[in-house]
Amino acid sequence: MFKTKLKYLFVATAFSLGVGSIQAAPSTALYLTMDGSGSISSVDFTSQVNAYSSALTNVFASNPGLYGQVAIGGMVFGADQFQFFTVQEITNITILGNLTNAILGLDPGRGSIGTYATAIGDAITASANYLTAYETSLNADLRLLIDVTTDGANNMGSNPATVAASLTPSPIDAINCLGIGSSVADCSWVAGSGTDFGTVSYADLQRALTAKLTTEFNVPEPGSLALLGLGLAGLAALRRRKQ
Repeated sequence: MFKTKLKYLFVATAFSLGVGSIQAAPSTALYLTMDGSGSISSVDFTSQVNAYSSALTNVFASNPGLYGQVAIGGMVFGADQFQFFTVQEITNITILGNLTNAILGLDPGRGSIGTYATAIGDAITASANYLTAYETSLNADLRLLIDVTTDGANNMGSNPATVAASLTPSPIDAINCLGIGSSVADCSWVAGSGTDFGTVSYADLQRALTAKLTTEFNVPEPGSLALLGLGLAGLAALRRRKQ
C-alpha cells in the first residue's frame, strides 16, 4: 500500500512540475524564428547559430525531464523565410541533435532567403501557422510560443505589432523577442504573455539564450524539486514510524 501511495505521489508531483515524460503529447510547442537578414554579418550569423545550438544542448542536458515535454520547430527569415526544422516533439538526444545540426547547417547559406529586408511580421505569421498546424495534428491543447531573435526593426511586409496582437492570446499564448548585437533591435511588439528579453551582444548570446529557453520551457525552480524530495522523504519517515 505504501509503495502504491509513494508511486502516485511521485508521478502526480512530477506531472505538475514537468519532470519526466509522462504525457502522451508535449505540453509546450516553441517556434524558433531567427533573423538572417543581411544586416547580420557572416561572422555574427555564425555566432548566432553556434549560440543557439549550444544553448539548446545545455538546457536539455541540465533538464532531461524536458524530453517528451516540448516540441520545437524553427525558421530563418529575412525578406522571406526558410523552415529549417519542422515542429516535432523532442523525445531524445538524437532528435535534439537533428535540431542543433539543422541550425548549424544554416551557416553560411541562411537557407537561401532574401537577405535584403527584415520582414518580422510576415515571419511571425508563418511561425504561428506552423505551430497551429502541429497542434491541430495532435488534437491537443498546447502552450504555443513564438521566439524571435532579431538585430533590427521590421522594414517590409506586415506590421509585427498588428500581427502579434491579432494572434495572442489565441491561438498563440506568447510571442517573445530577444534583440541581438544592435541598439536598433526592436522588440516593442511582443504580445500575449510574451517578454521583451532586451538586447545582448553576440558575445553574451549563448548565456542569454540559455536563460530565455529555460524561462520559456518553465523549467522548475531548484526549490520546487527540493520540495518534491522533502515530500518523498517525509513519506519514508512516516513509514518507518509505523513499522
